Amino acid sequence: MAMNPLNLDTNKQQDNVLNEMHAKQIASLLNTHSNYLSMRTLKQLENSRELAVKAHAQYQTGVAVNRDGTISHLFSWAEHHRLASTGLLIGAIIAGFVLMQTLNQQSEHGDAFLLGAELPPEAFVDIGFEPRLNSTQAKL
Repeated sequence: MAMNPLNLDTNKQQDNVLNEMHAKQIASLLNTHSNYLSMRTLKQLENSRELAVKAHAQYQTGVAVNRDGTISHLFSWAEHHRLASTGLLIGAIIAGFVLMQTLNQQSEHGDAFLLGAELPPEAFVDIGFEPRLNSTQAKL
């Protein structure tokens, strides 16, 4: 069964008309009942609206200045404990990896240096070293 695109457009238009009628009914009810609000309630609503507009403006700029003059969104990531702990864990893993790589490279250079270097003259004079040289030459 194929759907007709015209029926979909007609259904959308009918939904829009119904939504608009409901919105107008709700707005007229609010207007009617707002005439019976006290002055105190109206003032509280006005103050709340001003605070909401200011908060929205600060959210749009991305930077909010607190009463003491500090910027509140500078370290907003620290308020998210999961994000901060995950970042700390990843940083520790990376630091450990870099440290292990550095230590491995130093030990490789040290071993290569020892194996490739000539023996110091003191090694030939050392009495404990001479029998070891002779025994290794005899095995070859």
